[in-house]
Amino acid sequence: MMVVVVAIVAAGRGRGKTALAESLTRHFSKTLHVWTVKHVSRSFDIEEKDSWRHMEAGAEGVVVAAPDRVVILKAESNASPETAVGQIPEDADLVIVEGFRTSGYPKILAAASLEEATTQLERIKGIIAISGPIADTGAHEPVQGVPILPVEEVAGILAKMVQEDQVRKLPGIDCKKCGYPTCRSLAEAILRGEATLRNCKTLNVSDLLLTVDGRQVYLSEFPKSFVKNVLLGMVSSLKGVNMEKAKKIVFDIRL
Repeated sequence: MMVVVVAIVAAGRGRGKTALAESLTRHFSKTLHVWTVKHVSRSFDIEEKDSWRHMEAGAEGVVVAAPDRVVILKAESNASPETAVGQIPEDADLVIVEGFRTSGYPKILAAASLEEATTQLERIKGIIAISGPIADTGAHEPVQGVPILPVEEVAGILAKMVQEDQVRKLPGIDCKKCGYPTCRSLAEAILRGEATLRNCKTLNVSDLLLTVDGRQVYLSEFPKSFVKNVLLGMVSSLKGVNMEKAKKIVFDIRL
């Protein structure tokens, strides 16, 4: 899954992990598709509740529908952070993970003191910034080269990561539908914070999806129209196909 993922980690409880994750989520959810992953050390499904009984009966998953939300419970032994992130829709821009200190994702350390930050930097790999309560103590000097930042500056780092990720996703076909003359021009606008991946019409409005070995291949207007018309003409001639009721056609060619 191609998406920016960052983990909020700490030495233990009470270091402000949840508050930091909440602040970052609130900041980015205004303009981006943000998802979060919460690591818990034990099952959160309450024993003897109906959903728990369904899982114990052998259901592979349980959908709990409430008036204000839908929760999906899925059985998974030894779930990894990658497994959890893999459940998130592909249109996500940013995933904030709370926990999973041993994961390979870039990490923000929530710490209460310089001593604690120093100790955790020796234990946890991949920390790119330190924040949490320590940012309110007046400590500004980097610890082992890792900066201590308030949440606003942490958000700035993540915004840059998301912008660079969005640039990598641009199709590179210079269709001009976004209002910019080239994909490179749109990329530069994204990096300046003047545009987002939502401006790319090829990514967001395409009615033909071509993938080769799992990698999406983007088509300019002429080949896309040609392929679509040829396939639709062929399918419409097949016995038993009602094109008036059809909504989606999928070809899966195995080589």
